Amino acid sequence: MTALVLSGIAASKGIGIGRARVIVAGSPEVPEYLLEGEQVASEIERYRLAVAFARTELADLAQRVRGQLATELREFIDAHLLMLEDDMLAEGPLEYIRSRSCNAEWALKQTRDALIAAFTAMDDEYLRSRVDDIDHVVERIHGALAQRKDRDHLGEERLDDAVVVADNLSPSELADLAERGVRGLITEGGGALSHCSILCRALGMPYIAGIRQASEMINEGMLLIVDADRGITLIDPDGERLTRYRDRQQEQQRRRQRLQSLCDLPAVTADGTAIRLWANGEAEKDLDLALGCGAVGIGLYRTEFLFMGRAEPPGEEEQYQCFSNAIAHLDGRPLTIRTLDVGADKQVPLGQDPNEPNPALGLRGIRLSLRFPELLKTQFRAVIRAQQLGPVRLLLPMLSRLDEVHAARELLNQCALDMGADASSIPLGGMIEVPAAALVVERFLPHLDFLSIGTNDLVQYTLAVDRTNQALGSMHDPLHPAVLQLIARVIAAADSAGKSVSLCGEMAGEARYTGLLLALGLRDFSMHPRVLLEVKEALRGADLSNLSGMRESLLQADSADQLEQLLPLS
Repeated sequence: MTALVLSGIAASKGIGIGRARVIVAGSPEVPEYLLEGEQVASEIERYRLAVAFARTELADLAQRVRGQLATELREFIDAHLLMLEDDMLAEGPLEYIRSRSCNAEWALKQTRDALIAAFTAMDDEYLRSRVDDIDHVVERIHGALAQRKDRDHLGEERLDDAVVVADNLSPSELADLAERGVRGLITEGGGALSHCSILCRALGMPYIAGIRQASEMINEGMLLIVDADRGITLIDPDGERLTRYRDRQQEQQRRRQRLQSLCDLPAVTADGTAIRLWANGEAEKDLDLALGCGAVGIGLYRTEFLFMGRAEPPGEEEQYQCFSNAIAHLDGRPLTIRTLDVGADKQVPLGQDPNEPNPALGLRGIRLSLRFPELLKTQFRAVIRAQQLGPVRLLLPMLSRLDEVHAARELLNQCALDMGADASSIPLGGMIEVPAAALVVERFLPHLDFLSIGTNDLVQYTLAVDRTNQALGSMHDPLHPAVLQLIARVIAAADSAGKSVSLCGEMAGEARYTGLLLALGLRDFSMHPRVLLEVKEALRGADLSNLSGMRESLLQADSADQLEQLLPLS
């Protein structure tokens, strides 16, 4: 018998095998009724109490969970708490109640529908993915209005043999299921950038999102295989397939154990050349994981999280505390702080045009920081103070013109002079992620201390392919000859100038590209700490002397297929 196969989005890799537990709830019916004049004030108070209760419920959840779940869940709870503070949800429904004399549930629905319509219309996939968060928060307020607590779908029993099928889940609901041993997750909604996906990846739970009508095709108790490596679900597989997938599960477990054994081993190629493996990160858990995997330091520390979800940017003291905590965590290893990089897939209200027609090509990265110099000076002052506690490097994003480097360095020197400090003790680097910068990189090098190649945007801008557009996914190709030529050019120029150069895009964390990047001359990789050991495994098996001799042949390849013939990439 052939198993039915459903396809979706591979949101968190792995293989999960278990019996289906279907908890699709559907959208509850929202009552609508008119209020008498004297009832409006009490309805407004009822809504405010519901929002306050929802906040308390989230705070209680943060206190209940422990261990890794507490660390992973904290950022999602914080995001939802911020949404409960936002005027659109905290105050918006009150205007409906006042102006239309309607009940709180209906006012909340109208507000929700307007928000969802606005977010769904956005071009940016990351911002569209926030629709799920709006619904999670709205559902929590609806629950408070109805005086019911969090959805309790599956009682309190253990779920060690379960694959959960749901319409969608909030991070808090997922955390509860993870604590109870769920083997895998399938949802009808969601996507690779949703909070649910991020949390599943952090917990190592196989997850496939976006399987439309999954609850109609999957019945309670059906045996399921969640192949989240390929983005498919097999329903009632035969014995042969089941055996094959269980073998793959065991092999993946053995591989994870082998990778863990590499933590304390040096990052050296098979012929003895040392390679520096850095980690990207922003949260404390990223730093802990980086140290545990043997990273030499943080090659890219994002600062956007300090600015997101708030009306006013963080002050100097808040940023200083964040940087100093990270430095203390790293215990002498370098921290590379990237200055604020917003304006494309991440927006914060700083005074720029909120309706910029093409944000990926607009006021973003260093352009935005220089447009609002007080913003950059505040960040610089915090870094200057923090670098007294340990080694810090500064990294400027989205460089395209040499005068951007001069302007940033002038601001840095001015801040240091005002503080009686010496800016020369802080290495200043630049991100090469715009083709213009790669093509004239020799002009940047005398004015920078190090470089970092950001391949995510370099590929996007070189190929004119929006990396968030799913319809163009196969065209966002890091192996395109033009991209490889630019990467090789930047590496060679930095080597000639005696400056270090790392690669910090997703390409750095793909172990199948490790040999290729080594052949192009790369010696510094910076990646998410969760993939660092896979890259270490790949480079420890690489013969650098052989790879170096392949450089010119690889650069002459016209396609990924030709590259594969010269150097297997799987």
